[in-house]
Amino acid sequence: MAESQTVGVFLEEIAYFMDDMDKDLWWLLRVAHQPEPPAVVRGDEEVPPLENEAVEAIIERLRARANEHAEQHQNQVRAKIVIIPAVVPEERTVLHALRSLKFHCKGRVEVFQCMKEARNTAIWAAYHNCVASMEPQWVLRADGPGGKECFSQCVVVVPVYIDKAKQEIKVFNVWCPEKKKRHWAFPGGDILRGADRNLYDAARREFETEVGSCFGMSWSECFVTDLPQDADAPLDDDAVCLYVELEKDGVRYPTRPHFFVQVSEAFYSTSRCYEDHSGVIQLPMPAGEHVRWDDLASARRVHLEGIPFVEHDEARWVSLEFETGRIIGDDGRQLRKENVDLFRQQPDRVWQYFAKLAGLDPLVKKSQLLAELPSDGPFAVRMSGIDKTATDEDIAGFFQESNIAVKKVEQFDVPRHTARIDFEDVDGLEQALQLSGRNLLRRKVTVELWADTANDVSMEAPGARPLKPYDGPLPESKPFKVIIRSLDKSVSRDDIGYFFWDRECSVVNVDYPLRNERHAGIVEFEDQESLRRALGLNR
Repeated sequence: MAESQTVGVFLEEIAYFMDDMDKDLWWLLRVAHQPEPPAVVRGDEEVPPLENEAVEAIIERLRARANEHAEQHQNQVRAKIVIIPAVVPEERTVLHALRSLKFHCKGRVEVFQCMKEARNTAIWAAYHNCVASMEPQWVLRADGPGGKECFSQCVVVVPVYIDKAKQEIKVFNVWCPEKKKRHWAFPGGDILRGADRNLYDAARREFETEVGSCFGMSWSECFVTDLPQDADAPLDDDAVCLYVELEKDGVRYPTRPHFFVQVSEAFYSTSRCYEDHSGVIQLPMPAGEHVRWDDLASARRVHLEGIPFVEHDEARWVSLEFETGRIIGDDGRQLRKENVDLFRQQPDRVWQYFAKLAGLDPLVKKSQLLAELPSDGPFAVRMSGIDKTATDEDIAGFFQESNIAVKKVEQFDVPRHTARIDFEDVDGLEQALQLSGRNLLRRKVTVELWADTANDVSMEAPGARPLKPYDGPLPESKPFKVIIRSLDKSVSRDDIGYFFWDRECSVVNVDYPLRNERHAGIVEFEDQESLRRALGLNR
């Protein structure tokens, strides 16, 4: 009997094609097995059943198993990835024909091995491992503690303008108008392996598509230097800084590489010609035919004719406060949270780059640690939100994989899912605090400075601040409910439940997400005391 394996078909790079042209994997398979497949798949091809009855039968068998698996695993994958179990070599050969298809959107289909019962996280990891084994140029070493090597699924370009006379630093944002986004951000997006040989290609393509084409300017006209062509070429130009950020929720995006690049005077002056009274740049439309982001009726032309798609119609230059990492904008609309957080951290590599370009003195960063922390320790943190299956070895490994030496791990029964971790020195403690918010096994953990009493905690330190017990009015009878707002978009219903459960609040039900209010949920508790504890968690 032939060996079988579960296979994933990665369609994310052509997701818009699939949706706009209303096509599925099985249509693509028949296109791939035509006697003369099209040079570029448009989506309007008439595709009859295949003359090769054996291949047609294989496609039908694959579809049946994929549909059955999808019905039984409705929440397994939150992306355009089709999971097909029990695929034998003959069927894999049929699927591999998908890799040769080309599209106007420049995406590529990939076929990879995965596990039938894998979670979304493991499926993305299997895809990344598959591509990395064939094309190792997508694997980068992250900056920060440990220098972990991870797959890079996306790229960000940060255009930088320097006024040396004023020692002023400005960065360029674009407005993302999609309903689910609606924020300022830096140009960038996912890699497209159908067009990009490496991250340098991806950065050039994303910037020229999103910004450069609006002004009729190429990368070399917009910036004072070009990026290398070869993935192995060193990036040793003072005008460019590559900072690879390790993502805290790194399922789809394990890292987020940022290219900080100094713009030319020509690009800066040209872009500012389109500013309005509030400093917002009304981006000119590219020359020739194009499809705007809000012209959904014309979206099919992107795939049928290869007409460029215009994602943005507004941009701006904003000032960077070097001493604090604060971005200063005037139009009142928010900057993407991840971008704000990155600049607030003031990464050493990026700030050294800014200082050198602007002729500023290197920044002396204020330590996160307490000024009165004894020189001989203890150098300890409190970790909370720990997965219930985590062992002491798992917790130690969480830090050790970032090259942080662990002296001792002590888990507690009260409060649950909490531990004290001691380190050898203050440097290890400093690095450990930077790992807060990352995943240990299945859950995101919080890493805070250890404090034996509330008086030991500084308001500027990352440790927990003392909570004031709730002493206000409470209902005498059920239901005991609270509403919580301003939740991060990555939060799940289980995250909310575990948050209160870990803090000795007996949860009956979590209603999330709410139909009429975004980023909010309602939590019901078992008794009045649980409600009192929950309300005491407000800062």
